[in-house]
Amino acid sequence: MGKHETLTGAQRVAKRRAAQRAQGLRLKQFWVPDLRDPEVLERIRRSVEAINKSDAENGVLEWLDASYEELMASEPPYDWEPDGPPGDASGKE
Repeated sequence: MGKHETLTGAQRVAKRRAAQRAQGLRLKQFWVPDLRDPEVLERIRRSVEAINKSDAENGVLEWLDASYEELMASEPPYDWEPDGPPGDASGKE
């Protein structure tokens, strides 16, 4: 048995990221609201309240629902096999 490399945490992370990149992946980082912060929660609450009170917003949502229903009415019924849609790109037909 060969010797095991002793890597620092930064070296392990770099090695893992290099392996991910070699697989065609790339790192994406996202900033999300900190729901532990009471000020953030209050801003979210106010935003939700404003949306709920907005008649204009309700009109947009109704239009989106109607558009979705119209679009789906023109689609063939869902009748896929457990392996996926017929004639999909996986070559399973």
